[in-house]
Amino acid sequence: MTIQKARPSRRVWLPALFLGLFGAVLAARLVQLQVLQHEAYAAQARSELLGSSTIYARRGAILDRNGGVLATSVDTWDVYLNTRAWRTPETRAAVLEKVSAITRIPRPAIEARLAASGAVETRIAIDLDFELGRQLIEADLPGVVLLPNTARVHPEGDLAAAVLGFTGLDNTGLAGIEAFYNDILQGKAGKAVYERDTLGDPIPYGQYVATEPVPGDDLVLTIDRYLQRLAEEMLAAAVKEHRASGGSIIVMDPANGEILANATLPSVRFSTLEQDLESASEEKSPFKNIAVTDTYEPGSVMKVVTAAAAIDAGVVTPDTTYVDNGVVDVEGVLLKNWDDGVYGTQTMTGVLQHSINSGAVFMQQKLGTRLFQSYLDAFGFGKPTGIDLPGEASGFFRRPEDPGYSPVDVATQSFGQSISVTPVQMMQAIAACINGGNLITPHVVKARIRPDGSRIEVQPAVVRRVISQAASDAVRRMMGEVVTQDPDGWGRNPARYTAGGKSGTANIPVWGTYTDDQQIVSFMGFAPLENPRILVLVRLDQNRNLLTGTQAAGPIFARYVDEALRYLGVPPEKGGGRAAP
Repeated sequence: MTIQKARPSRRVWLPALFLGLFGAVLAARLVQLQVLQHEAYAAQARSELLGSSTIYARRGAILDRNGGVLATSVDTWDVYLNTRAWRTPETRAAVLEKVSAITRIPRPAIEARLAASGAVETRIAIDLDFELGRQLIEADLPGVVLLPNTARVHPEGDLAAAVLGFTGLDNTGLAGIEAFYNDILQGKAGKAVYERDTLGDPIPYGQYVATEPVPGDDLVLTIDRYLQRLAEEMLAAAVKEHRASGGSIIVMDPANGEILANATLPSVRFSTLEQDLESASEEKSPFKNIAVTDTYEPGSVMKVVTAAAAIDAGVVTPDTTYVDNGVVDVEGVLLKNWDDGVYGTQTMTGVLQHSINSGAVFMQQKLGTRLFQSYLDAFGFGKPTGIDLPGEASGFFRRPEDPGYSPVDVATQSFGQSISVTPVQMMQAIAACINGGNLITPHVVKARIRPDGSRIEVQPAVVRRVISQAASDAVRRMMGEVVTQDPDGWGRNPARYTAGGKSGTANIPVWGTYTDDQQIVSFMGFAPLENPRILVLVRLDQNRNLLTGTQAAGPIFARYVDEALRYLGVPPEKGGGRAAP
């Protein structure tokens, strides 16, 4: 009997083919999941299981030159609420009531934040006090998550707020020193990783630090908190007395460019920071320190620079004479003296003493346009000083190659018109006139202190020599004659110290013309005369009583010098008395 072999049929090979293809697809999918996309799916699983948060580094402190704390950071908490953790309305109500009681945030405010967010996890408090945060942790409330943070505090209150600046919610500097040195102060943030349960809450004891934060460096400023407070108090009183819109008092060591005080009005205040930010505008911004951001025409203070250039170039001496007729003709334009006075035969020292415009033009014309403006370049006008504060302006003066230039421009530049400067630019230039002739970069940071305690000093930066030692000595003594001669008794001469200085009264240009009822007045002076320890600029903006720089700013300079040098322990040179210990 012949046995017939089974013949394949669709009933056999179709299922076999289907099972084979299914197995191949399944194997390929497994290879894709387990091999090719392993890392991606593993990361997704970890992201569902693990959460992470930033650990902010300790932001460096900011100290005054003597170690007094001006800004530092304290530990705080950011508080989040996870609504998925509340299974019943009763639990929600109990948690919110307890959170409100501990954080002192009204419950309606918390409810409003939750409603506005719409997210599962909502931040309801930033920079909560550290001890209050500890109370929340101990309460062990469901859905309450606390993450560590730091907040900036200022032990000296609003002192030097315009210099220090402030930080944002992410601890990043937004203005002042905080912004300029943000990378140094901020350090490097760390990272904390924690395991989460099915509701998304951190599992107790399931957190570990993945990356340790690196603390920021501390900064030691050149600012002296006593001199700063003295400047702020005197400026506030002067603005009120002379009904000014604002002003500045800046104090510098002319030998090394260290800014000892920088008071400005208007100025941001830490105590009203939120309101100041809300009312900020282009004209009045809390981000600005007007000592470096705003320009103005300096007026007759510029005559010191003109005299320094002319004496250094050898075209005049302090005793060179000329005859003042009250006006000077420049290309058919008559330039008058500020008081319409006629002073007759005068020396160059007399030009500074009487603030004679025609005398400044006389020195400029002796120099010639190109040489005079090369000195303006050398003194740093028209470019930033390089001070370590944000937003510094460059200033400007018109040159022969500029559109619209006229010989009148360079003539008026000699007595402080047709040229815009910042207050700190003017300080840098006058410092070079009296310190032996060196242009030095102004700075407000004296040293850095690293987390390991090592200290890095900031060395004075000499940009260039501008005038000779002999020319500087001559100009310094000429400025001494300006202060000594005080026939009207306005009080610009300090009572206890020898000094030198020069006033400035500049009308504010409006639509290309000068008005008599808007002015900026200033007095730039130094003391002691032979060995200057401080250089002081007093500036008042739009003083409504329309007193001159000598009348309004000069007496403030004299009072400040007497008090500041007493504090610095400089022995009095006149008037008796003892210096402070």
